[in-house]
Order: sequence, then structure tokens, then C-alpha cells
Amino acid sequence: MKKFVLPIIICIVCIAGIIGISAIYSDTNQKTGQSYFNGLETSPQNASTIVIGASYIKVPEKATVVTQVDRVIKDEASDYNVNTPPGQSPTNASQLVPWMEGARVAQLMEYANVHVIPITGVPIKKINGNWYGPDDHGNFIFEVDPSKTSSLFSINGSDSNNKIEINTHGMNVMVPGAIKNHAFLVVACGDLPGKAKAEMYMAAHGINCYAPCDRFTANVMGYNGTGVILGGEPIRPLINGSGAIIGAQPVAINKTERIVVQTTNETYPDQYCDTPNRYFTQLEKVYNITLNLDVVNANINQTNLIVAEAEKTGANVIGVRVETSTDKKPVEAWLKANPNHRAILFHSAAYASGYSLFAEFPDQVTGQDPKPIFIKQTSTSELEQIFNGIRSLWS
Repeated sequence: MKKFVLPIIICIVCIAGIIGISAIYSDTNQKTGQSYFNGLETSPQNASTIVIGASYIKVPEKATVVTQVDRVIKDEASDYNVNTPPGQSPTNASQLVPWMEGARVAQLMEYANVHVIPITGVPIKKINGNWYGPDDHGNFIFEVDPSKTSSLFSINGSDSNNKIEINTHGMNVMVPGAIKNHAFLVVACGDLPGKAKAEMYMAAHGINCYAPCDRFTANVMGYNGTGVILGGEPIRPLINGSGAIIGAQPVAINKTERIVVQTTNETYPDQYCDTPNRYFTQLEKVYNITLNLDVVNANINQTNLIVAEAEKTGANVIGVRVETSTDKKPVEAWLKANPNHRAILFHSAAYASGYSLFAEFPDQVTGQDPKPIFIKQTSTSELEQIFNGIRSLWS
């Protein structure tokens, strides 16, 4: 009889493992939106359609949301809330910085009554001329912009190679605090490769990440993790009023259709206009596909150049950054002109003009989704039915 015990135990362990894996997969599907496309997904090479924006994060009531201090709790550069202690958790949304990441966190407080924990007092270290933030084991591996060592953000550490970031800024200094506080979601800036690296690290620990400023979010494309990573997507109340949802605003692109994509070679403050091109070129690289990209140089207040190229070539899809009202007007008019016109927004959700387009054109506009879904040929009516199912989470 004993000779059968070990096989039985192995079988039980295997079954438990399968159940566990299935639970993880199911949960991941629930958050990314992939489950809506069962039976339609195929390899990127064989796909006829790319779906962007189907991914989502359901934020439950009173979830723990870890944030940066800068532009959420206070904004020293703009002389806002300067006397507010950097580690003070807000009790209502009116206490937050009312722009950029602060505006998005305020929505989470309004819709889901989340518990916001700002992370402060994070050590950063200079190694071989570059600054790094730590992981949860004290390894300094997430590169930090040297500007964050200035007095607006940091105080001196033990020597010239060590600082303590007080007014924290970016995913790259969120890791220890997010893990220590068992964060459900982290909201912070994603505008450096080190920030994208930190997002992948946290996602591997089951922590969701949302970066309204998403210049380097494309770097996470192809990541593995039970946590979901989203760039600048919209935040809405869940349909049943029991929380918030980020994302869940899908747009379909035929793999062969022309996409007019914004980029720039300029430095600050125009550099963020290269975010659309970063995304689509990374999409080609990671998934080994070739897209029909029409790349146009355009800086802040020059989205008219993107729209003009789309009108000239007959393209129905643009990848664009919308920061100002001047940026918004041409994109808005172009979207109104034809319901088949679609815009994928990048580095736009932090700004009122860009963010407003999500609500104004819910069927035509989405944001940066680093987990696109590749599907085979399907009817327009079937695809629209699936999209309506995803949108019904918030509509």
C-alpha cells in the first residue's frame, strides 16, 4: 500500500499547482481584459487586428495606493502645499495637488475611497557616476534622474554619494515602500528606463502600477507578473459603484493600416512627444511584427502636423501626445470628423486637455497599454460586442 502513497501525494500536489496556476491566470485575465477575447487570440504574426486599451485594473474600495510625494502631496517647484509634511496621508481629495498625478489620485479617492500612502525618506545612491533607487533588499538598481538629488527633492546623506529623497518622484523610488505597505496600486511617474524597470519588479510581486506620465512605459512590454502595468489610461467609477477602474477603453487597429505616429528629437520640454514612437517601435520589436508607421516630427502645440499627415494620407489612426488646448483642438476636430478616426494618446493623461479626450471620445480614444491583444479576423459586430462588454465595467 505504501508504494502508492508517493504517487498519490505527487498527484495532489500537481492538482493543487494546476489550481493555483489557473487562479493566477484567471486573475490576470480579469485585470488585463484578455478573457473577453477567448477563442480569438492568435500569434502576433498571424493576427489581423491589434487591440489596445482592453487592459484594466479594478481598484476596490479602501485599497492601499502608494504614491510619490511630488505632484501628489505637494509640489515644491510650483509652490503648492509646501508646508504639508511629505509623509502625510490625505484624508480627502481636496488636500492633494490638483494636477498631474495628484489629479488622478484624487479620482481614486473619490471613486474608491482609497487609502493613500506617500512614500518619503528613500535612500538613493551614486554608483559609477549614476544615481539609483533601492529594491526591497537594499540593492540600488533603479536608475534615478540626477535632478532628483537637488534640494527640491532630497537632503544630504552620509556622504556625497548618498542622498535621502524626501519629496519622492517616480516609480524608481517606490519599490521598498510599495512592498512594505502591501500596496494594491502604485501611482507615480514613469519617465525613465529605471522607472519602467521598477514597475516590472513590482508587477512581479503582484503590485499594480499606473503611470500617467508614461514616456518609458513601452519598455515593460512583454513583462511577466501578476500585477498589471498601465500607462496613461482613464480612471472611472465601477458600474456598481464599489470602486474604480483604470483602463478598459479598447480600440482596434488593423495590423496593415497606416498609423501616423508623433516623435521628436528635441530635449526638455518637448522630449515627451517621442512617447508615441517609442510605443509603436517597441511593439514591432517585442512582437516581431512590421507595422505601417508614418512617423512625423512634432513638438508641443504641433499636433496639427500629425492631423495634417493623417488627412493627407487617409490614415484613420494616430499616435499622439496632447498636453495643451492647442494640442487638443486639431485632434478633437479630426475625431469628430469621422467615427472611424482613432487616437492612441501618450503622455497625455496627466494634463487636463489630453485627459478630457478619453471621456469625449470613449469609442475612439485610448491610452498606452503595454499588453496589446492580438486577434484573428472577426466581424465588426462581434468585436463591438466584446468592446461593449469591456466598457460596461464603467459605462
